[in-house]
Amino acid sequence: MDSSRDSEFHERLAKIEATILGLQRSMDALIAERRPAFSTRPEAAPREQGERFSAGAAPSPGSPTPNAPPRPRAPRIGADETGDPLSSWFTSRSAEWWLSRVGIGFVVLAVLLLYGYAIDKGWITPPIRVFAGLLVGALLFGAATLVPRETGPAGNSDLGFRELLFGGGLAIWYVTAYGAAVWYQIIPMPVARLALFVLGIVSTWIALEEHRAIFAIVAVASGFATPFILPAPVTSMTEMSLYLGAVASIGLMIYVMRGWHSILWITFIAFWMIVATQTSSNAFGSVRLGSVALSVLVLAGGAAFTRAPLLRRQLLALGSPRYTATPISSSIQGLMESIDSFSAALGGGKSAPDSLIIWVLTLSSPILMVGLLGQLWPSVPDEVSGLVLVLLGAGALALFVRGSSADSEIAHVEITAAVFWTLIGIGRIAPNPESLSAYAVLAALVIDRVPRPFAGPRILAKLFIGLSLLSIAGHELSFADTGLTHLRWLAAGTIALVATAFITRLLLSELAEELHGIVLAVAGYLTGLIILWRVLEPIWPPLVTASYALVGAGLLILSRREGGHPKLKYLGGATMVIVVGRLLLVDLSTVEAIWRVLLFLACGAVFLYTGYRMQSGRAKAGKTTTPNT
Repeated sequence: MDSSRDSEFHERLAKIEATILGLQRSMDALIAERRPAFSTRPEAAPREQGERFSAGAAPSPGSPTPNAPPRPRAPRIGADETGDPLSSWFTSRSAEWWLSRVGIGFVVLAVLLLYGYAIDKGWITPPIRVFAGLLVGALLFGAATLVPRETGPAGNSDLGFRELLFGGGLAIWYVTAYGAAVWYQIIPMPVARLALFVLGIVSTWIALEEHRAIFAIVAVASGFATPFILPAPVTSMTEMSLYLGAVASIGLMIYVMRGWHSILWITFIAFWMIVATQTSSNAFGSVRLGSVALSVLVLAGGAAFTRAPLLRRQLLALGSPRYTATPISSSIQGLMESIDSFSAALGGGKSAPDSLIIWVLTLSSPILMVGLLGQLWPSVPDEVSGLVLVLLGAGALALFVRGSSADSEIAHVEITAAVFWTLIGIGRIAPNPESLSAYAVLAALVIDRVPRPFAGPRILAKLFIGLSLLSIAGHELSFADTGLTHLRWLAAGTIALVATAFITRLLLSELAEELHGIVLAVAGYLTGLIILWRVLEPIWPPLVTASYALVGAGLLILSRREGGHPKLKYLGGATMVIVVGRLLLVDLSTVEAIWRVLLFLACGAVFLYTGYRMQSGRAKAGKTTTPNT
């Protein structure tokens, strides 16, 4: 009896130990999977297994037994094995990594301390200080050229010892040039600016050769910041334009060759912000208005920022090693997922790493260019800039029709740019309300002609037809104009309503865009009611009620006709409710007796006729759907 209990106890204990051992193996596998770079040596696994066995646990059946189990030791999981990002970051750095960074920091600090000590003792005059800075920077550069280049994985932003020496030399030279001009006045400001620009070119060379984006950021950021760091009166707009153009060219060249997004965004934002401040009449008055050099810079910048993203994708497709692929970081991956979600909601396709850059820069650069040229040349009418945008849209449309690009996304950008630029140009050429009717007509053409896979221009068409309806309805409710001006708004509203009906019919025929069609139909319906009220109310208020009754009857009858949309009955029913409300709340108390009788008779006749037509329409629908027996 006791022997059977002992055997049963040992069996249960063996099962428990086997389960614990399996859990321990699973935990080790998970830790090794999460932190493969910091796992122990492969030959240490049998030793650790032996340690677990020697702790008093019997091995499970089929598991290997260690030959020489060492001293028992309880297994533990250290703080660095819990996946904590901070501890993982510290433990992942090697000794030479820490030594190199601390060392370069000590060198720069020693130079600064030596400067301070020498200045206090009066040993080093300003020219000697500048010469010492140049010498130390040159020594660091020379040392960097002697260190072999380290090759890391794509997208690795960690700096090696060679890059640290280059960065230290650049930092000392930048400080030296700034100190020579600002602190000691040894060199004039224009020479200091030239020195910083040359240092930017050197930093660009390092960035391209070492494949490190940090040096490109230094080059571009310092280039654009130089006019503010080293302020000086601008005596020639030609020199200023050449300088800004050169810095922007550096940023664009770096992006085309390496594809670093941060470089292009810094270049794009800084360039247009600085140009906007230079062309602002509020900041500089009329001194810089009509500057030919600044106008050429704006034209070149608009063309370059429009073309550079598309050019890089085309050059990258050639497979040349000179143009490297964009490193996919976690931030870019997250941005792509967000763009994909947004694009899927709008009916678009998948995005690429440079999709946001291509869309934003290509669509916005010509708009910024035309706007800033308008500030430079205020005497030129807005119609000229609108005509330029329309011509640019025609050019983009020609590229799309010709099919010059095999990239579907570039073709999508081309047709979207054609529609967008044309719509903006029409707004500058035509005054209100004619521009609103032109928007509506162009939107109808886009919805009718542009295929559904190209969601960009179709979204713009829906947006602009909606804005047109909103503007017309708001103007009618304001009672702002009368006479001939109001007739112009009435004509524009009529054209917009016809275009809305045409677009709504096309959208309702597509299941994926049915909701958009319903929203647009409601907007057009409300706008139409407002226009009828605005036109007929001053003539005779009962005409509003009668016209609403006719509109509601038409919508209800169309909903039962073959080819009509069933949801039109909801708009017709809502209109009939409005008619009943006006009859009982407005017309019953304000209209004279005889006209009140005639109005009620007319509305009753419309209701009866509508009911009859709907019954006959239902009967015809039943006959067509009844199968022959």
